[in-house]
Amino acid sequence: WSPKAPTMKFGKQLAHEAHAPWTEQYIDYKALKQILKQFSPESPELSILQPDANAEANVHLDGLFVSSLMLQIQKVNRFYCGKATEFAALLRAIAPFLSTQTAPRAAAAAGGPGGQLGRG
Repeated sequence: WSPKAPTMKFGKQLAHEAHAPWTEQYIDYKALKQILKQFSPESPELSILQPDANAEANVHLDGLFVSSLMLQIQKVNRFYCGKATEFAALLRAIAPFLSTQTAPRAAAAAGGPGGQLGRG
């Protein structure tokens, strides 16, 4: 990071900093942004000439955006829960090895084989 570096837009920064093997599991920010760009502004002039044209299109886009966002959130959540389960299983598998490796070190740090300071 450099204080003089130009600020990167969020979508580009997200793609740049994404963990390559997991890129398909990230929220598809670009697709969601494309939906948002289709929204029509609510202007008084248009509402007088075509009262329901923009409102109807926006209601449809609103539903599309919300359902797309929910699908993206579910995708990320499934991936996160899967990784959490995977890492928990890995931790359970290596926990016995870790406890046998750290016990002698802890005992030595505490003052000897029995781990009792000042006795012996």
